[in-house]
Amino acid sequence: MLILIPAYKPDSSLLELISNLNSQAQQEGQKLSILLVNDGSGPAYDPLFAQAKEIGQALADLHILTLPENRGKGAALRAGISWAQKQAPGQVIISADADGQHLPADILALGRETEKAAEKEQKSLLLGVRTLEDPQAPQQKVPLRSRVGNALTAFLFGLSTGQKVADTQTGLRGFTPQILPWLLKVPGDRYEYEFNMLLRASRFGISLTQVPISRVYEAGNPTSHFKPIQDSLRIYAPLLGFLASSFSGFIIDTLALLLLVALGSPLLPAVIAARIISASCNFALNRFLMHDGGPRPQARQSLGRYALLAIALLLANAGLLEALTWLGLPLLLAKVLVELVLIPISFAVQRRWVFAKGQPLNKEQEATHKELLVGA
Repeated sequence: MLILIPAYKPDSSLLELISNLNSQAQQEGQKLSILLVNDGSGPAYDPLFAQAKEIGQALADLHILTLPENRGKGAALRAGISWAQKQAPGQVIISADADGQHLPADILALGRETEKAAEKEQKSLLLGVRTLEDPQAPQQKVPLRSRVGNALTAFLFGLSTGQKVADTQTGLRGFTPQILPWLLKVPGDRYEYEFNMLLRASRFGISLTQVPISRVYEAGNPTSHFKPIQDSLRIYAPLLGFLASSFSGFIIDTLALLLLVALGSPLLPAVIAARIISASCNFALNRFLMHDGGPRPQARQSLGRYALLAIALLLANAGLLEALTWLGLPLLLAKVLVELVLIPISFAVQRRWVFAKGQPLNKEQEATHKELLVGA
């Protein structure tokens, strides 16, 4: 078992984590190795990493991989995984945060579950989901930022994949050796990397297993280097891209609808014509936005599915517009309200069905896809 800890400008919490990990492992008779990835913290932090090495080597097998400059959590995790493939082949990897927000007992417990999955040669990604009370602080409340952020990403993840994950932002994760080459292909250098691996897992046949762990939060989360605006934009990029596409389609659709009605067209034919115009543009753009790795569905296949979805949305759109305008709402306001309801539905269906994993590939495509999975 290899514990992978990316660290950028850490404090004494990292030293406590290493010491407590070693003590817990000795109590449980567990052999483990620790890999610290110094993500370009700078010379000022060299003494702390030297102290961490002394603590770790006194009790366990500890290594430090130093990156010359700060590259972000995702890049640090990939660097550690790449190191492990060469220096510790066949071992499961448990990624943990450096700020001490994971209890050593939970880290080792997740490691044991990951080893069980590896023994069965499973392509598994195990998540330590924070659903249990911290035994040392049972009345601790989840910070508002963490509560809102996790709820939003869980909602997006559910829309995108149809899977329910209780804690999409957990940094405690277990990787079986079978998925390490794939993890090196997942894009994202910062916090979005961890969300990207969740979004892509099902398309590559990688199972997600949730293991309950304790909720541990620092007051104010002072050691976090999460940038709320920049990193949130990266994490929510799939939804934001789709919303941008949908908004452009909404503008085209609305302008066409208002123009056709102004020219004297009845409402239903105007709705149909406007939707055909906007859907043609929207399909071409979304086919690329919804592609997140793996085999892309054939254009004819996804076009047929998109057409069925477009017809269903068109009927819903027309029916709701007729109902709302009959109730006395202005056409523009009714249009906005209808789109607010239909856009999330459209996103979920397109992500999970219209542009889902394609049909069997030809030999050349299969070779490329196999390289992504097993590392040629």
